[in-house]
Amino acid sequence: MKRLSQLLCLALVLVGWCGPAALAGETVIVGFQPYDTISYQVAVNQELGLWKKYFPKDVEVEFQPALQGSIIANNLLADKTQIGYMSVMPATLAATKPEQAFIKMTASLGMSDGMRCSLLLVRSDAPKFKNDEEAVKWLDGKVVAAPKGSAADQYLLMLFDKYKVKPKEYLNQSIEVIASNFKVGKLDAAAMWEPTISRIGDLVGEGLIRIAATGTCVNNPDLGILVMRGDFVEKRPDLAEAWIKSELDAQLYLLDPKNWKEVIEMVAKYATGMPKRSLWYSIYGQIPAEVGGTKLREWKPFVFDDRVRSNIDSVFSFLFKEKRINVDKPLPKTIDDAIAQKVLAARGLKSPIGEIVGQPPDKDPFTE
Repeated sequence: MKRLSQLLCLALVLVGWCGPAALAGETVIVGFQPYDTISYQVAVNQELGLWKKYFPKDVEVEFQPALQGSIIANNLLADKTQIGYMSVMPATLAATKPEQAFIKMTASLGMSDGMRCSLLLVRSDAPKFKNDEEAVKWLDGKVVAAPKGSAADQYLLMLFDKYKVKPKEYLNQSIEVIASNFKVGKLDAAAMWEPTISRIGDLVGEGLIRIAATGTCVNNPDLGILVMRGDFVEKRPDLAEAWIKSELDAQLYLLDPKNWKEVIEMVAKYATGMPKRSLWYSIYGQIPAEVGGTKLREWKPFVFDDRVRSNIDSVFSFLFKEKRINVDKPLPKTIDDAIAQKVLAARGLKSPIGEIVGQPPDKDPFTE
């Protein structure tokens, strides 16, 4: 009877009658970080429905939020997600585990000189440091934290290595735990990413911390990577291209100053509990030059230009030296922006597609 039932169901599937699953189309799952500026364009994509212009009518997109890129990377490896938004470090870690899944880096989400997650945060009552070196050496014997496996973790490891610093404790904590521990005085310093930095910082936020150094002191850029499962790209190159087309639309919308206020209104729907002023400053605000802030908050290469590829290579080398991965360079076909190059050329655009010049706090449209 069981065999007969299976055959009957198979026959009904062929004519489209075997339950809701047979009637449903394909679903593509996109992992993103509502509390990370490299995912802000996902909010734009969702709210404007940009992806719907390029996807077949019978294919749906499911947006899956996560608090950290390493979570999205693990979901990609476990085939729970097909597309993911993350920094270069979790992307690199995921792309070195072919025994679990072949992961491709397919496009750039944005790049900066270390203005997003390569930021050293110190408690508000820390000394006023004369320079980067003094700030970093103050960490010696202190309690420091970062979300391990993140780009912020990579940044702190580089600081420790360059200045020969040994913290009393180096803790693995999430962005929310870090924020809470600063509030109750359990942390001296940390690294994490925007927009939580702006929320608890002294520029437009709660004043719990201040930025003491940026990625410039160790020449560590911030880089966001659009990652896809290799089997997804191979089996459905049309959907991979469709998503990358919508990503380009979203990045262009986010870059246009006339849309900045509306972008933050969209982002706020997903980054719940985050003040709009903090969200705006996290991507459009300027980090002070005296702590290493640069004129550009970030730029959008979209494809993998020489600087993007150099940064990826350096991350591979660094993680290999730290014994986090067992290869010192990308595996063949891991770095593959062919679709992004095709999409960019079809639109008649060149890399970078735009840049964001950091604005002072008084330019914030959400100031109360």
